[in-house]
Amino acid sequence: MRRLSARRIWRALHLSLALTVGAGLALIGASGALLVLKEPLVALEVGREIVKPPRIAGLPDATADRWIERTSQRYPELKVIGANAPGAGFLPGDAAIVFGRLPPGDLGVVFVHPQSGEPLGLFAFDRSWFAAVVNLHRRLLLPNSLGTDVVGWCGIGLSLSLLSGAYLWWPRQRKWWRSFWINASSGRRNLIEWHGVSAAYLLAPMLVLAATGVALTKPQWLGLPGPAPAKPMAQAIAPACAAGTDILAALAATAQAHPTAHIVGIVLPRGPAGAYQIRLRSPTSSRNDLTVEVRTGCTTPLVETVEADSALRREWLNPLHADMRLGISGQAVVFLCGIALPILYVTGLWLWIGRRRKRAG
Repeated sequence: MRRLSARRIWRALHLSLALTVGAGLALIGASGALLVLKEPLVALEVGREIVKPPRIAGLPDATADRWIERTSQRYPELKVIGANAPGAGFLPGDAAIVFGRLPPGDLGVVFVHPQSGEPLGLFAFDRSWFAAVVNLHRRLLLPNSLGTDVVGWCGIGLSLSLLSGAYLWWPRQRKWWRSFWINASSGRRNLIEWHGVSAAYLLAPMLVLAATGVALTKPQWLGLPGPAPAKPMAQAIAPACAAGTDILAALAATAQAHPTAHIVGIVLPRGPAGAYQIRLRSPTSSRNDLTVEVRTGCTTPLVETVEADSALRREWLNPLHADMRLGISGQAVVFLCGIALPILYVTGLWLWIGRRRKRAG
């Protein structure tokens, strides 16, 4: 009787979570699965020849100043903020990107041929379907603060739903390994077993995605540092020298300070107290990005290392959430987990409705 009571409690918890956060989890999962396929998604919207321009044999990549210069000439309405090397920014593909603000403030992205520096096309990011998918996944299209709170609670709800579902699924009488196979041949029982077995196979990666999702969305709930800790105000008010406007000097000073690293991104100074923010990548790691601030208003450019992101977030949380740190095979698992969430929600809801109808009849 005690075990039955416990099962009723867990079943009530499982059902209540499905009814309260299930729809949100279904949307988060479906959008997450789409983001695994972000390169073909962007290519479908702007054109594959723009996202993956053909290489020019024997020609090295141009530098960021060339990308920015040609973009500013072609699109004077774009107020440039920065640039990223191919594959190093927030958009996939083999093109470099230059990003900035379009009137009346939307984010605009220009795809640039990395070797010739010629702009290939302007992409109004904030008005794109891809941006809608990103916003759906990160905040369910809600206002920023409310959206991140709701997504954070959905992540917690998913963890509790998975654990309660695992308790209800775990066999009480038959041998446990038989529960990993579908035994019922047809009918409602078959759907119940499909619901439980599919969730059981994906339990571990789903828990990882739920935990890392909460940590990335609401790190303060877990006592973790945010994505970009702010600098002390005293340092921002009294910089060592002015920001300067010499992008070539900033790039050269960075290369001299870190000769073995590869420059993969740059953000231009914002205001007289700003500085160039230049992102570097080690040749031995694709995750250990280093960010430096460069001020070119001094007699000699001043290069300072800054902590743009915590090591935990950069080396573990982001990679685990993106591909389980397993590369393409991990992306396949993340994709399966994403499409499983709406399927589990629909099948669970169908089973619950069927059970209520049976009781009513």
